[in-house]
Amino acid sequence: MALNYKQKRDNFIKHGNRRLLNAVKSIKLLNNIANQRYYGYDDTEKNIIFRKLDEAVREVKNSFNKAKSKKEKNNVFFK
Repeated sequence: MALNYKQKRDNFIKHGNRRLLNAVKSIKLLNNIANQRYYGYDDTEKNIIFRKLDEAVREVKNSFNKAKSKKEKNNVFFK
């Protein structure tokens, strides 16, 4: 059984808010390991963190953009 638009919206809001809050909280926790008084790291390790974060954000953006472009393509019948 396919979900209607309202059910999809409710799912997006319910899960989206929780997952976004968790993601932001986890990213903010990375601030703690930036404190060189307690943690030792070099530029290579710092750059790995930045690269992995950038890759993850890029994947999320691509997922949203692919979903949008599929929706747009499916709704175009005449040009």
